[in-house]
Amino acid sequence: MKQFLKIIGLFGLLATSAAAAGPYAPAAGVEGTEAISLSDSRFVAWACGNWQPQYGTDVDSTWKTPEKAWGAATGDAYDIVCLGNGGSITLYFPNPICDGDGADFAVFENGFSNNFLELGFVEVSSNGVDFVRFPTASLTASAVGPFSITGIDPTEIDGFAGKYRLGFGTPFDLSKLPDSEVLDKNHIRFVRIVDIIGDGGTTDSDGRPIYDPTPTTGSGGFDLEAIGVIHQNDGEFRISQAELAGADFSLKWESNPGSSYRIERSDDLGTAGDEWIAVATVNGETASGLTTMLVPRDGALKRFWRVVRLEE
Repeated sequence: MKQFLKIIGLFGLLATSAAAAGPYAPAAGVEGTEAISLSDSRFVAWACGNWQPQYGTDVDSTWKTPEKAWGAATGDAYDIVCLGNGGSITLYFPNPICDGDGADFAVFENGFSNNFLELGFVEVSSNGVDFVRFPTASLTASAVGPFSITGIDPTEIDGFAGKYRLGFGTPFDLSKLPDSEVLDKNHIRFVRIVDIIGDGGTTDSDGRPIYDPTPTTGSGGFDLEAIGVIHQNDGEFRISQAELAGADFSLKWESNPGSSYRIERSDDLGTAGDEWIAVATVNGETASGLTTMLVPRDGALKRFWRVVRLEE
């Protein structure tokens, strides 16, 4: 947040940018912008949990509040988690994000003007192990100080979280990612935000230096307010394993860390009136896209099992 209280008075000077100079979409409120308002009706869900953040440097404990990135964006500049310089956080959702028409999700930061922008890389994963980063472009020509009047021209950056000011999300379209054997674009279970130390030592997808307000202390790094989902996969999922495992029966299924599941059994599907009986309710594994449950065997000659995702 870059010493927010000390620089809030600069808002009037920075609120409007100069005429568009670069090839990319302009600031929020400007014709042609890609910014998405926090009140946009397209949002169907929001991040609901996170892995332990990997905090970077120069961030006080006051701002180490990852739970403030859960739920809908509020437009409150203090309803954030600060990642610290070079820090990162991984979040998950009620259902997997999927590739639909146009933007699939949006990331909200708390930049207080159209030009005071703190940038982060965005990475996504289906399995919680392999992450794929969105391509980025930075045409900012020189270093940006912590209190720079000119700041960053939004038309000169693309593919970064933090491109738009408080109250507006930066959209991300999964179709822009290259196809990969380790990524299922219709089952994105994790989104990771990685703060960029904007001194030019980090580069974009084409090797150009990336600049954003630097140096920072106290509340350093990317300030995540929320991640909103536009397209989610709430359809069927697959059971990947159903087999005997010693004295137990092992069930493994495609799961989502923000979802709960009920395991049910039936003794005879062919019997009229036979019902499914609830055996247990479990939460999706938070560290991967698969959940496993061992069910004790009994003396039944045959048994049928199913997994039901519960509605939140």
